[in-house]
Amino acid sequence: MTISETPGLSRRMLLRSTAAAGAAAAAATVIHPDAASAQPVATRPYDALAAARAAAIPTPEQYFGFRIGSDGKLATWDKMVPYFQLIAEQSDRVTYEEVGRTTEGNPYALLTISSPNNLNNLDRLIEINNRLADPRGLSPTEAEELARTGKPFYFVYAGIHSTEVGNSQATIEWAYRLASEQSEYIDRILDDLVILLVPCQNPDGLVKVNDYFVATSGTNYSRTYPDLYQKYTGHDDNRDWFMLTQIESNFATQIQNKYHPQVLQDSHQAGSGAPRMFTPPYLSPYDPNIDAITVQQTDALGLAMQRGMTAAGMKGVGWGMTYDYWTPSRQYCVYHNSVRILTEAASCSNLAYPQVSSGPIGSQESTISFIEPYDQNTWTLRQIVDYVSQAFYSGIEAVAYDRYNWLFNFYRVGVKAVTRTSPRAYVIPAGQRDPQAVRDTLDILFKGAVEVHQAQAAFSAGGQQYPAGSYVVYLNQPYGGFAKTLLEVQEYPHLLEYPGGPPQRPYDVTAQTLPMLLGFKANLVTGSFSVTTKRLTEIKPPAVTMPAAPPSTGAYVIGPESYGVFQIVSRLQRQGIPTFRAAAQFVDGGRTFPPGTFVVPPTDAARQILQNQSRNTGIPVSAISAVPRIEGVQLKPGTRIGMLKPANNLQSGWLMWIFDQYGVNYSVVKAQDYKNLAGKFDAIVMPQGVSKSSITNGLNRNNYPEEWSWAFGVGEDGWAKLRDFVTGGGTLVAFGSGANTAQQLFELPLRSILPGDESVFYCPGALLSQEIDTNNPVAWGMDPRNPTWFDGDRAYELTDPNKYPVQVVSKYPASGEQLQSGWLIGGEYLNGAVNGLSWSVGSGSVVTFASEIAFRTWNRAEEKMIFNAMYHGPAQKLTPDQFERLGR
Repeated sequence: MTISETPGLSRRMLLRSTAAAGAAAAAATVIHPDAASAQPVATRPYDALAAARAAAIPTPEQYFGFRIGSDGKLATWDKMVPYFQLIAEQSDRVTYEEVGRTTEGNPYALLTISSPNNLNNLDRLIEINNRLADPRGLSPTEAEELARTGKPFYFVYAGIHSTEVGNSQATIEWAYRLASEQSEYIDRILDDLVILLVPCQNPDGLVKVNDYFVATSGTNYSRTYPDLYQKYTGHDDNRDWFMLTQIESNFATQIQNKYHPQVLQDSHQAGSGAPRMFTPPYLSPYDPNIDAITVQQTDALGLAMQRGMTAAGMKGVGWGMTYDYWTPSRQYCVYHNSVRILTEAASCSNLAYPQVSSGPIGSQESTISFIEPYDQNTWTLRQIVDYVSQAFYSGIEAVAYDRYNWLFNFYRVGVKAVTRTSPRAYVIPAGQRDPQAVRDTLDILFKGAVEVHQAQAAFSAGGQQYPAGSYVVYLNQPYGGFAKTLLEVQEYPHLLEYPGGPPQRPYDVTAQTLPMLLGFKANLVTGSFSVTTKRLTEIKPPAVTMPAAPPSTGAYVIGPESYGVFQIVSRLQRQGIPTFRAAAQFVDGGRTFPPGTFVVPPTDAARQILQNQSRNTGIPVSAISAVPRIEGVQLKPGTRIGMLKPANNLQSGWLMWIFDQYGVNYSVVKAQDYKNLAGKFDAIVMPQGVSKSSITNGLNRNNYPEEWSWAFGVGEDGWAKLRDFVTGGGTLVAFGSGANTAQQLFELPLRSILPGDESVFYCPGALLSQEIDTNNPVAWGMDPRNPTWFDGDRAYELTDPNKYPVQVVSKYPASGEQLQSGWLIGGEYLNGAVNGLSWSVGSGSVVTFASEIAFRTWNRAEEKMIFNAMYHGPAQKLTPDQFERLGR
């Protein structure tokens, strides 16, 4: 048995825990480079046939042709998947399942690893976990027996961030060792634990990053894949754990909902200067909707990993820094009774090459949470594999050796959830202004295994009356905490680095209040109430009735309130159906229709599309007897949308996802397109993160192959052509830092008014008050008080209202509370500041929002203003006479 070559790791035999069964492991297994590649050695009697089959599995080095973690070498997905399948074929400890296909058609793999006996009884073990997860009707005595006979499930995935290459590489060795090693240590772990191993949570990204790395070997090109490594979300793919928009996120939650694991280990890498390995405990704060037992078990398991690495001689490991336990965007599992163990290994150089420094790497200050600084000047991919492997084995050992407590505490968490007495429930009233918002929310809750009931008759709760059809989400259910954290207002604690110092930066954001993000009402009921309900077994749009065909003088109309209406608009456009919008309020048949109402001529083709889309979305279609004689617009047929998407721009990727969901006619603006922007696009969207440099400089053409020419810089000439696109009649819609870029492009007369000192003003991802002019075409259909998402953005003062014709679309209130949900310091500096503006520039239009009105597609209610703007700018303005005749 070989000895580790990891710097600072002394020669030693494999440590074995001496803890008694049912107690936590007292020591961890030292992992060393060749432990997973050595042929299995029996240390106690074993099944000879199984051992022979395991011995026939090629080692990773034999199969891949290099030792995992070798400098400059990465295994690729097209080789990894067959290897995992081979292991499963040869070992009676491993099963392989293709859960499904990813966004771009790659296999999403799950390995279930345990003893043969456990795998043969897997259905029963799953049943036990399900019963403990939902303990209604289960007595403590029955739960104790299930905890004695069941086995904890340990879910681990790697590679969600594809440039953090070491973790998925390490899973190759984990699978081989667990399948083949004949030792009492491995046998004991597998007897008392079921491991659910997803070797790569983002296979598309592994294919992109690792294949590109291999393809550029021996060239002068950059070795790191330059674009989003998940088609839509890139690095934000682990910020999708409550909206659940992506296929891969849903695969992972389906695994959790089926097996109910007690632990989820999420394996990452941090920057090269970070501690060599981070594990929990986390920094404060933690979301109070996470059960206290779950928080304590997270801390205990993270410290077991720390102890294991320290016992193995691995220096530079730490906890209680950088990462908090707050937002559900990063953690689905904790609201489903499972601890989340985040591991963050320091990265090496250029993905897979040694990092070499003139002195010891990283901080050299010893603290209680960073006891032994790393004392070497070199850090390699192999060491990443070693450290993350040590953390993994320490984790599975600690849980396997304490299986009863993990299972019984799992039950205890469930009991606390189902016996909650206050608050009692959330009620989502029927008949809201945006059925799409309610539908999306119910879909999220349903995916999250939350029980949703629907009232069968009108009822009263909390002093309010609710109609039949309203939705009731009781909070005394197993995953009521997931519903509560998504429906309530967040009150993020005021945390400073030190008394009187700057704010302690949250790791992500501080708010996730779905009613504010999506635009609907959900009322908290604290006391008991009586209502007859039916539990939903599926989520369907509300039933709608298509009206009778209007006369030839009339039309079909659709209200502008729902953000989902643009699904219908895009389908009308694809079929060449003329689509109009009323520019003013009008009345027909005693009913008032707001500005922005969509008006569609009453043809058979239009009726078919509207009927299908209304049924699919729940968005009602009405009919009017006569088209009013008011001003309006006709949307440009087949409106062509351009997406400014510099390589690796996150917010453009998110917008591409929603555009694809809605069928928007868009394409990415390529460097080659700048020669004739007006010939390809009617409107261009400039998201957060688009800067002048990303346009003019782009990717350096000397560092990337010709296939990336679409993202090369277009220089000052291209910058001028973008300006000419607008002044010649085009539309530009910019938000977040993209608005700053638009300001630079046109010298817009704006001054940022917010203090730069974070101790004075600070807002790290929160929902703020906003006043919206709903008569402005950009804001048609909006709630005039819809909050805005603010994440370190700007707020403006308009310095010269005469330079360009300009209208204020939205602004912050002149006084009062600016914070709606999350954390805000210095809200008074926002008083009266401008946010959204609509400019006339030459013959074209520019719409700017200083805040991020399209943040990860979470805030879909205000994101609707992007759709309004990009369709309205190119639209044809109609006189009252023209509109009455619907352009005929």
